[in-house]
Amino acid sequence: MREGDLWPRLRRIRKIIFDKTGTLTLETPRLLDPEALAALAPATRAALLALVQDNPHPVSQSLAETLLGDGLVAGLVPAAGELRESVGDGVSLQTPDGAWSLGRPGWRGSHPPAVILEGHDTEFAFNGTVLACFRFEDAVRPGARAEIAALQASGRAAYILSGDRQAKVQAMTAALGLPADRGVAESTPQAKAAWVKALDRRDTLMLGDGANDSLAFDAAFVRGTPVIHRGVLEGKSDFYYLGRGIDGLRRLFGVNEARRRTQAWLLVFSIAYNAIAVGLAVAGHMSPLVAAILMPVSSLLSLAIVAGGLRRVAAAR
Repeated sequence: MREGDLWPRLRRIRKIIFDKTGTLTLETPRLLDPEALAALAPATRAALLALVQDNPHPVSQSLAETLLGDGLVAGLVPAAGELRESVGDGVSLQTPDGAWSLGRPGWRGSHPPAVILEGHDTEFAFNGTVLACFRFEDAVRPGARAEIAALQASGRAAYILSGDRQAKVQAMTAALGLPADRGVAESTPQAKAAWVKALDRRDTLMLGDGANDSLAFDAAFVRGTPVIHRGVLEGKSDFYYLGRGIDGLRRLFGVNEARRRTQAWLLVFSIAYNAIAVGLAVAGHMSPLVAAILMPVSSLLSLAIVAGGLRRVAAAR
């Protein structure tokens, strides 16, 4: 937790919005066509390495791991130039030879027939001409379907909000047991923020991990992020969680409910104790002996209520 007022805000949450890539899926997707990398000329691979080696996006990290792990850039120096990132679109590199880019389909350039791949996710281009297309396979985080089912059973609706292709988002909703209309695809950062604002009634929780989720984060009532390598949203999140799954979210709600019950029991006990004490005093029965008995008994009972609450909190974790 990073914000002290998180607990009362959590009680209002009825809608949970998940980013897809890196939040519902594991941090790095699997590249389905590594042969497309091997087919590139060495100088072209050096330019691609410059685009992806320090970029935190999961697609960039997958390409970087394949380039390095398969020895495709051994002895190569990353191309030098000016790097620029267009959030939600991709990253570009301006060199003396021209402009390289890696991003979503259609962001930069045309498609020579030789490099078109059906259903591709990312395009690598030079001076507006696509040199290679890449497809990726997402791995859903362990237990995500069961966790989302449990969250929905508790009265909270779940949504997926992504900039990815419609087909991939629909596949994810199906894999998680969500209705098709709970998946929103092909959204720019601005569109994500507008969608969250339209949905929010001070009852939304947004989970995301990338720079393209930043504007939507600002629009949500509560914000959370998984702790990942090179995460960018920890500084503006209300909380963050560890682990390969998303079970930390349900545990957070469980802890909050245990705290609420403990506070309610303490309030009831406090009212009852004071009513009894005042009644005895008004009736003239509050002798020094009775007061000496009531005070430690009330303290012990308060401690017992707190201890029971702590056990419930521990059980919820």
